Amino acid sequence: MEENKNLDKTGTSFEDNGDISMADLVKGYDESSNIGFGKEIEATIIEENSDGFMVDLGMKSEGIIPKKEFEEGKVPTELKVGASVKVKIVSLHDQPVLSYREIVEEAKWGVAQKSFENGKHVNGTILKTIKGGFLVNVDGINAFLPISQLDTHFVKEAERYVGKSYEFVIIELDGRKKNIVISRRKIVEDEKNAARVVALASISEGQILDGTVSKIMSFGAFINLGGVDGLLHIGELAWYKVKKVEDLLHVGQTIRVQVMKVDKSSDKISLSMKNLAPHPWESVAERFPVGLIMKGTVTSIMDYGVFIELEAGVEGLLHASEYAWNDSATALKREVKKGQELEVKIINVDKENKKIALSIRQMLPNPWNEAFRHYTPGAVVKGVVQNLMPFGAFVKLPDGIEGLVHISDFSWTRKIKHPEDVLKKGDEVEVLILEVNPQNEKISLSLKHVQADPYKKYKVGTIVKGKVTRVADFGAFVEIEPDIEALIKNSESSSVKVDKSQSVLKEGEEVEAKIVKVNVRDKKIEASVKKLEFDREKELVKQYANQDNKPSMGEILSEE
Repeated sequence: MEENKNLDKTGTSFEDNGDISMADLVKGYDESSNIGFGKEIEATIIEENSDGFMVDLGMKSEGIIPKKEFEEGKVPTELKVGASVKVKIVSLHDQPVLSYREIVEEAKWGVAQKSFENGKHVNGTILKTIKGGFLVNVDGINAFLPISQLDTHFVKEAERYVGKSYEFVIIELDGRKKNIVISRRKIVEDEKNAARVVALASISEGQILDGTVSKIMSFGAFINLGGVDGLLHIGELAWYKVKKVEDLLHVGQTIRVQVMKVDKSSDKISLSMKNLAPHPWESVAERFPVGLIMKGTVTSIMDYGVFIELEAGVEGLLHASEYAWNDSATALKREVKKGQELEVKIINVDKENKKIALSIRQMLPNPWNEAFRHYTPGAVVKGVVQNLMPFGAFVKLPDGIEGLVHISDFSWTRKIKHPEDVLKKGDEVEVLILEVNPQNEKISLSLKHVQADPYKKYKVGTIVKGKVTRVADFGAFVEIEPDIEALIKNSESSSVKVDKSQSVLKEGEEVEAKIVKVNVRDKKIEASVKKLEFDREKELVKQYANQDNKPSMGEILSEE
């Protein structure tokens, strides 16, 4: 501390004698030349030894630039005997110690400060990875590069950047604390923005360009067009449905695209790759003519059928009714799986609506041709009830063909409201073939025609017996057999003159009468008690009229 105080004094002289100390020499030198601690001076190297470089300070005094201030083997080449260099006095104790390294570093920090103030780019080499980023040598100064400032995208493999050199910009600098933070990201962003402006100015809708896949997302891929990225949506990759972008593209791949839309206000570019390929439906009629039999893969299964890919971008529909001749929809659902390969026949091509109809059934023998020969109208066969509908029942016949029993053909005598009232699924029944129509693939069946129409056996004049089931204002209904009734009008309910607005018959009463009218088509029968009684009276009169001793009418009636 005393030395430092003395360094500030001036005008002191000293004489050369044997008793003078080095401190006195330095003191005298300082007083005469204004040299002191921390001062920067020009000095000449006069000698090099293992400890460092001896420097002539004048006034018979010398200082030393120690080699230990440099890394081993990295002593600057400009330090050599005879060279005049600028040094900084860092110690005046005993022999003056000088620093060349501090002069060089201060010069470097001065350059860095100017670069920071002017926004000038600096060159640096990444030395190693450290916590949160990298240590970078920038013109001999160690700087910190945060990993987020290396590039515009997230850096996953930091080690692969070690040893590489780039241009950087200084974003923070504290010369006192010797802290410096740099960024490469800003330079990259500025370069990209400049390239984007140029690229956008040269891109127009409809233009065909070569680009490089820069990033892949679930919804598409970003394509670098040379300074600007465009979006290639997954729907624009191909004419067919692409499940994953990675199935067609990979990062770094060069592809050709067409510019669909350019929005310069938002710097957005929409691209298409499929527009550069022929639309698969343009020549679909030529490539898939009606009647062609080929193989395809089931892509999706719906309630009404399955979609089959015939080639990339072209699908056809195999409707549930076109899978098999018998029980087609059920068989399709039971037997066909997604991804399965099927052989199908083209039965219709609708280019305008992009629809192709397929069939497997039409490649199989038509059972309806055989049915026309096998099932003749009037034949009685057995079958199994497959389905019940509001209008009737479908019955599967022995060879698998289904026929329909309409609800009107269930019974001669009963009015059936619901097929479930008579049949249930799985019932075995006997049916009569009414009609076979192979063109429309229909067979009409009947349950009631297996037996004769019961109304046909009733003729006018037939005497019937039955029980009164119900009485109406105009007459009484008598059940003459199960489900068959005959109407006895009030006027026909007795041979005795009665009121036509009332019936003498009572519900539950047993009645015998004669049929007077039969309408088979409308299933109506009318009977008369009065007619039967009159006929019987006539018969009695006739019997007595043929006897020798003819009784009088009064006697006959009396006996009756």
